[in-house]
Order: sequence, then C-alpha cells, then structure tokens
Amino acid sequence: MDETRTIDALERDFAELIAAGSRLDALCLQILRELDVAQAATVDGARTLVEWVAGRFDLETSTARTLVALARAEDPDVETALEDGQITTDRAAAVTGLRTAGADENTIAHSWGRDLAGVRQMVSQHRRISSQDESDSFSDRYLHLQPSLDESSWKVWGQLSGVDGRIVDKAIQTAVDTLPDNPDTTTSQDRADGLVSVASEWLSGEIGGHDLAAEIFIDSHLATVTNGEAGASVVSGPRIGPNTLGEILCSGTTRINLIDNTGRVSTSPTSRAIPGAIRNRVLQRDGHRCVIAGCNSRTRLQPHHLIPYSEGGTHDPNNLITVCWYHHHVVIHQQGRQIDAASPPQRRTFLRARPVRAGP
Repeated sequence: MDETRTIDALERDFAELIAAGSRLDALCLQILRELDVAQAATVDGARTLVEWVAGRFDLETSTARTLVALARAEDPDVETALEDGQITTDRAAAVTGLRTAGADENTIAHSWGRDLAGVRQMVSQHRRISSQDESDSFSDRYLHLQPSLDESSWKVWGQLSGVDGRIVDKAIQTAVDTLPDNPDTTTSQDRADGLVSVASEWLSGEIGGHDLAAEIFIDSHLATVTNGEAGASVVSGPRIGPNTLGEILCSGTTRINLIDNTGRVSTSPTSRAIPGAIRNRVLQRDGHRCVIAGCNSRTRLQPHHLIPYSEGGTHDPNNLITVCWYHHHVVIHQQGRQIDAASPPQRRTFLRARPVRAGP
C-alpha cells in the first residue's frame, strides 16, 4: 500500500471498483435472463433457478435470489443505472422491490434520497397484505428442533407470521441486552444465548418454580477412564459431557444411577442440590446480585459451587456464590472458565484462559 495516498484518493479508487462491480452485475443479469429462457435449471435437475444459481456458482441463496429477481423484473431504468455504475446491486434490488410493491414514480424518485434501510422500510409500507395473506402466513407457521444422533447438539429453524416473528425477535434481543458484552462471541451466538435465556427463565424459579431436574445414568468405568467425557446420559434424553453434568449437579434436582462394572445399579435419593434456606442465605449475603466483577445483574440469579459438587464440594454457604444465568450457564459451565479463588467475594473474576499456541 502506498502510504502517501490520501483518503480522498483511496475513496475514489474504492468507488470506481464498486461501480465496476455494478457494471459486471448488469452483464450477469442479461446472461441470467437468457439462461432462464433456456430453462438451464430444469436441464440440470434443479427445482428453481435460484437453487441452480446458488449451487452452480457457489453463491449465498439470498444473493442468488436477488439476481434472479432483478433479471426477471426487467426494469430498464434500474438496469441502465447499473450498466452506468451509478447504483449498486443492493440499491437496484431495493428500488425494484419498491416498484413491485406498487409504489408510484414519485415515491420511487423520493427513495433515491434514502439509505437502503429506508428504502426497505418504504417497500414494507407499500406491500399489500390481505386478510388471506395474513391467514396463509399464520397457517404456514412451524418450528423444527432437530437433534443430532446423540443429542449433543440441536438445529433450530422455523417460520412465523410477521407479528409473531417480531415478538420472538424482540424477546430474544431483550434477553441479549441483559447479558454481559462478550467480545469473543458473534452476534449469532449472542442470539442463541438469548433464546436459551428466555426459555430458561420460563423454567426457572422466577416463573415456573422449577430447577434444572434430571435423572442421570453413569457407567462408572467408562466415565472414569474418559474423565466424564463418556458414560453419562440423561434418562429419556441426550448424552451429556462433563460440562453439562457439572451444571446439573451444581444447580438442579438430580438422581444419580451409578452402574458398576458388573452391571449393578446403585441409585442416590432424589434431593435438591442446594436446600432452600441455604440458597436464600447466599442470595441475601451477596446482595441479590451477580457477584462477577462488572456484572451486577439482579435477574435470573443462580447459586454456584466454587468447589464443584461433582468434585466433592459441599452446600456450605462459604462454597457458594450468586451468579447470573449467563455467567453460570455460558461462561462457567459451557465455556469452562474458572472463578479466581483469590478474587474478592463481591468482585469475583475468572482465571485467564491459557493462550492457544499457533502451529504444531
């Protein structure tokens, strides 16, 4: 990079490259239109042209959908602006969507003064939604949760009507906003944590009066030789590893079924991991807030064993601290971070993670 070049010069070069990309996209639309007429998707066995474009040219489905929509719209004004490098493909798609939604030319002309988010808002305002459209949208709702073979992970996807989707989105985002900022997580990971947080709140003592409950079967030999990475499972549920086992033992109502090497089963009595009086004492001692330094959350609070219950830790109040759901579930039991025992009782910190070496 030439360090003597000014910001203005770099900006001009960048703008020219963007314009060149727009001109190339205009050529792509012309070719794509011919491929559509030739039924290229059908010839290659694809269900739709969008599917064919995405698979054949290694594009995101959303990108392929935009290109196909622009090619089929055949909007001369938009394509001319693309050919001249005056607008981007994103702007072309937004303007075409506005025209498809039924906006008049004055509205379309006004849209040039708005950013892309503003144009998409205009498209939403102009798109007509009939009573039948709403009924169809609601009827098409679904939610799928697909576990892996051993239920160690789940895929979640679905579709909701506009209003219901907005409610869920707002609930998840509200939950995310209550979680501490973590520079090591992505936005998608934050939203996944938010979804679990919302569900956990309904199952927590704050709403439903339930703790994390489980009946666990442990193959003592297999669990011992693998340090808990194999041999443990929840009855009628998934296989679990040491992180989840530790969390269940830390905060839930459990019954342990220990299977020895002869196949005999010894069962522990079902008991609350932490008696209510001790739980309340710890909560009162810690000021009804998360004691992790910088957090101070007062919602979805949970007790945590400094010496893990699975390692012989007791329910003595001196072995318990109050933490929020995020620090307990995500940071401690899923990310495996440990409390620094030397940190002050009301400003607990985590031990620094060991740096990962690069290379072999």
